[in-house]
Amino acid sequence: MVDKREAFLFFLRRGLSGKPYTGRVGFLLTRDAWQELFEMARVQAVTGLFVDGVACTSLRPDWDLWEQWVAHLFYIEQMNERIAKRGEEWVSRLAEAGIRAAVFKGSSVAAWYPNPLHRSFGDIDIVVEEDWGKVEELLRTEKVSYQNERGDLIVHEAGLTAVELHPRREYLYNPVTDARLQALLKGGISNELYLVCLIVHLRRHFLTYGIGLKQVCDVVMMLRNARLDREEVARMLHRLRMERFSQTLFGFIDMYLEGCVAYPLVPVFRDTDMDLLRKVVFGDGYLLKLALEERGRQSRFPLCRIMRHAWFWTKRGIRLGRMMPCEAGCFLLHQVVWRMKPAACIHKD
Repeated sequence: MVDKREAFLFFLRRGLSGKPYTGRVGFLLTRDAWQELFEMARVQAVTGLFVDGVACTSLRPDWDLWEQWVAHLFYIEQMNERIAKRGEEWVSRLAEAGIRAAVFKGSSVAAWYPNPLHRSFGDIDIVVEEDWGKVEELLRTEKVSYQNERGDLIVHEAGLTAVELHPRREYLYNPVTDARLQALLKGGISNELYLVCLIVHLRRHFLTYGIGLKQVCDVVMMLRNARLDREEVARMLHRLRMERFSQTLFGFIDMYLEGCVAYPLVPVFRDTDMDLLRKVVFGDGYLLKLALEERGRQSRFPLCRIMRHAWFWTKRGIRLGRMMPCEAGCFLLHQVVWRMKPAACIHKD
């Protein structure tokens, strides 16, 4: 019997390498199995890489499925081109108003992939590096509808994903380590700091709603293809107290995604931490947030919803806290403070 997760990871690894596979494939797949593998890829937001991986081998699903997948790949390409262009337009638009900004993640991290257009698209993340105070004034002047969500400004554009304007590239919940991160970011972005920010982002999602393989693959591609001073990356990770999580992440990458030649820190395969990371990636993935939001919509009583969320975050903070005790404690405090604030503000013209 075929281990479907291993078969899925086999094709994902091929997609990450971008090279033809000349070895012997030791399994055959039924039509139903192929469909299950594609669904795994969809849930993990790596359908483009999965289809690329299948294309690197001699195996193929039934022709009608393959046609659908290739058409899906063309759609990803078209959307990525439109999103990349729109991101550049927003950066130029802000520059004309005297606001310095840059695209983060998305098309910028996709540049490290074998085929940048095959990375699954998401929101357009734009970091405002100078003059954040001018952004809302610009949006109001140009009559752009936006939503203020936890300090970020979200613009929903018809036909595209949301444009998210951020006042900082990344952040930590622990105020001490966050101050260190912001000090590093003031010195300008480098490949080393970019990679650290990806790991910070991944760890924050690990702590909150879970992560999927898309974010892990971003780290893999930078480790393999970016020019990095790995000792400098290690120094930054130590300074931000992220050694334990990063070493477990590198162990996960080495175990499931064929790793890379060298890591900034020695990969660790500690049973408890690795098992926890596996459960979050393969179990929670990107579905946990959707499930919680749906449960919240179905709740008729606000107090019950608040108590249910409080219990959920407390259990999650305790469960995941052993890999990042200080960050988890500060996260729970952050959730309490945030819940006491008014709801997100929506500005419409």
